[in-house]
Amino acid sequence: MGLRKRISDALYQIGPGRYYQPTYRNIAEAIGMTEGSFLDVGCGPGWLCMHVAAGKLDIDAIGIDHSAQMVAAARRNKGSRLNVTIREMEATSIKFPEGTFDAVAAVQTAHHWNDPDAILAEIHRVLKPGGQFFLYEADKEATSVPDGWIQRTLIWPPDLVVLNGWRRFGMDDDEWASMEVRVRRLGFRSVRLDRHGFYRRMVLTK
Repeated sequence: MGLRKRISDALYQIGPGRYYQPTYRNIAEAIGMTEGSFLDVGCGPGWLCMHVAAGKLDIDAIGIDHSAQMVAAARRNKGSRLNVTIREMEATSIKFPEGTFDAVAAVQTAHHWNDPDAILAEIHRVLKPGGQFFLYEADKEATSVPDGWIQRTLIWPPDLVVLNGWRRFGMDDDEWASMEVRVRRLGFRSVRLDRHGFYRRMVLTK
């Protein structure tokens, strides 16, 4: 991994990885699992897994990320939690059998994918029949930060910093439409498109 990526990962851990805690909680609540197996593709520092699994011993939450630095951070963050596992893994080759997971999430990571068709096919493969895939990407065209989604220390981060992050790393209408075409090719039983907080969201049922 190059120096630029290592610096970016480190900055994420001490910045968005911290002040997006309410976001992770809101997404975990929307996923709404009480038991079963959960996979977070591109888990970064692991917070979504931890919020999904928090206080729910019947959930097995697994996070995968291709970045060794992010995996190390996520393992530190998870501490002694027994129902959270973090693994270094490429999303183009998910090392789990077909039909393993009740739910899969990919939050703010699809815009990085070099081979989205391969990754989406792998996600579809490892989902159980009837399982759900939650795909979230920040809206590049958002103009405000919804209440209760960002944790601030005094006035940090200001809205401008948050909005600029979405413009750099979110999806616009055309990119989102292209992603919709890709997922529909896989034959999900249902595809729901909406917005949740500052995200564009797809909820897909196998």
